[in-house]
Amino acid sequence: MIKFVLHGGETSRKSLHNDLFFQQFTELVDKKSVKILMCYFAVQKSEWDELYKRDIKKVKTHTTKKVSFSLPNDLKDLLTKLDSYDVLYVAGGDAEFIEPFLPQLSTLKTKLKNKVYIGSSMGAFIVSKYYVLSRDSQYSNEVHKGLGILPINTLCHWDAENHKQAKIKILKAKAPNLPILTLDECKFTTLVI
Repeated sequence: MIKFVLHGGETSRKSLHNDLFFQQFTELVDKKSVKILMCYFAVQKSEWDELYKRDIKKVKTHTTKKVSFSLPNDLKDLLTKLDSYDVLYVAGGDAEFIEPFLPQLSTLKTKLKNKVYIGSSMGAFIVSKYYVLSRDSQYSNEVHKGLGILPINTLCHWDAENHKQAKIKILKAKAPNLPILTLDECKFTTLVI
C-alpha cells in the first residue's frame, strides 16, 4: 500500500488548506517519529536549501511528532535513502529540471511500498500517467508522460488555468479511459493504492 497526497501548487501561500497539507507529512504515518525525504529536483539547485528550510519549518509547525529530514543531493542519493524513510516529498517547480530524471525513477513505485508520497504541482504530475503543464505563458497542447504510478491524468493549478476545456480534451484524446484529477492551488487530495 502507498498513500499519496497530491497538491495543486502554491505551497508557499498562507492558507488553511496549506496548513492542513503540511499536517499530512506526519499525520499519515503511524509512528511517533517520522523520517521525511525532501526532494526539490524540479527547481534549480541553488534554491534547494532555502526551500528545504522553509518547508521544514512548516512541517514542524503542524505536528507534535518527532521529525527528522533529509535533502538528497542527487537521484542516487534519493533512491538509496528512500529505503529508510517514511515519507517522500517532491516539491513543485519546472518540468525542465525534473523530467530528465523520470527514466531513472522506474523503481520508485516499488520503493514507495508502505510509505507516503507527497507531491505538489510537478510532484503530483510526475506520479500520474499523463499531464499537461499549467500556467503556460502561451497555450501548449503537449501531453507529458509521467511515471504512471497512479492510473490518472493530472491537471494542477486548476483554479488559475485559462485553457481548461482544451487541456481536458487533449488528455481525453491521449488516454480516454483514465480519470482526470484537477487540483486547485493550495488544495490537495489523498489517494491510496
